[in-house]
Amino acid sequence: MPFDRSFEDLKRAVQNPILFLYEAQRVASYPFNKLYSYSYNRRSDDGLDVMAQDWDNLIILDACRYDYFASQNWIDGDLRQVTSRGKRSWEFMQANFVDRELHDTVYVTANPHTSKLDDGTFHAIEPLLDRWDDDIGTVRPEQVVEAAVDALDTYPDKRLIIHFMQPHRPYLGPTADELRERVDLVGFDNAPDGIQIWGAAKQRDVTVSEIRQAYSESLEMVLQSVEELLEKIDGKSILTSDHGEMLGERIFPFGKRLWGHSEGFSTPKLRNVPWLVVESDQRRNITRAKPVTNTQYEDDIVQDRLQSLGYTT
Repeated sequence: MPFDRSFEDLKRAVQNPILFLYEAQRVASYPFNKLYSYSYNRRSDDGLDVMAQDWDNLIILDACRYDYFASQNWIDGDLRQVTSRGKRSWEFMQANFVDRELHDTVYVTANPHTSKLDDGTFHAIEPLLDRWDDDIGTVRPEQVVEAAVDALDTYPDKRLIIHFMQPHRPYLGPTADELRERVDLVGFDNAPDGIQIWGAAKQRDVTVSEIRQAYSESLEMVLQSVEELLEKIDGKSILTSDHGEMLGERIFPFGKRLWGHSEGFSTPKLRNVPWLVVESDQRRNITRAKPVTNTQYEDDIVQDRLQSLGYTT
């Protein structure tokens, strides 16, 4: 909504001329962006049902755009572009997982939104919030690799969904490290009173090119972990994403720049995701079984993780 800002948001905008201009652009462009989103949704298909596809391992890179993936990926496989069923994580999960009995599948996930899924949805959910890196504000990809290998040992006859948080912010890599030193960002170095990276962009504390470079480096790092993972697990693997990311693009020439995926608009950059098929001569014998009890986290821990990832303020 165009007027959903808090008093503190408005106060910062009044005190900062750049933010005031940005907020004016946001309000002015909102109806046009909303109209574009409606038109795009009418033209696009409903998206791919990932659970109906043939795979042993579904590897999800959170917020991974198709165009960046296509230009940076070096992992061998058959790549095509598909339409995601969601433009953000929970929409993707609702459309693909909710109200289904997926008892042949184990979900290994660094994404806190999986805490909203019912216990009976999957055979098991292995959340990784206890592997959180407080200095960065996310779960590092190497931790996801380790957990996925352990899950395969524990559940050798189940399909695996392996959900990395990268390239979703907070970013990893040298550019992100430099930005952390320069800007007090939420989720970095336990800075709860810091600013989200999109806010820093709106204030022009960081540039569009710096954010895009940090995103690209984060994608490269998670691809390195995926390559390592594929050497350690068997079965046919699919490498995809739950949704894409807006990195300062404008829907209209004179509209405001769009960041992330929380604006509520639908665009090709948010819905177009990679679908890389990595074949294998070794396929697992998949069986269904009664769901097991999942690890539960306190709500304040989940909310803290979501805030670090920029889902809440």
